[in-house]
Amino acid sequence: MTPSRAGRWILPLVLTALPGTLAQTATPATRVPTAPGRAAAPAPERAAALTRGRQLLEDFYAVRLDALWQSFTPEVRAQWGSLAAFRAFRLSGVAQYGAQRELVRERTLSEDGETFYVRSATFEKAPKQVWSLVIGFRADGRISTFGILLEEDRSGGQVA
Repeated sequence: MTPSRAGRWILPLVLTALPGTLAQTATPATRVPTAPGRAAAPAPERAAALTRGRQLLEDFYAVRLDALWQSFTPEVRAQWGSLAAFRAFRLSGVAQYGAQRELVRERTLSEDGETFYVRSATFEKAPKQVWSLVIGFRADGRISTFGILLEEDRSGGQVA
């Protein structure tokens, strides 16, 4: 896989997309925007990414994956191998983590022609872990980035 001009393929750590936290990937190589080139997307692109990202994640949570799969670029599909493998990954996530419990925050940003929707959430079976679900949209509407990253683990105790 080759990165886009501005983005970086990350495996296994993301430090720049989630300031102040250490995030480990839970999916195949995931590209997220880097901090130095980060710029706000124009309002219409942000609104479109927010609306579409919400709908796609609703379908993802419900294991309705066909429309999401059809929107993936060939490179994103190649990360998963097949729709069957992607479906198996999702079913494993449902079994291991359960349903979304808390929406921590949503945000959008843009870099080098790609607009990102990022949802941070906790899940029933791991309520102390905040996961970021990342979807990157190209200008033509195709999904050029899809990944799930551990944003924060709130289970550790404080050190005196």
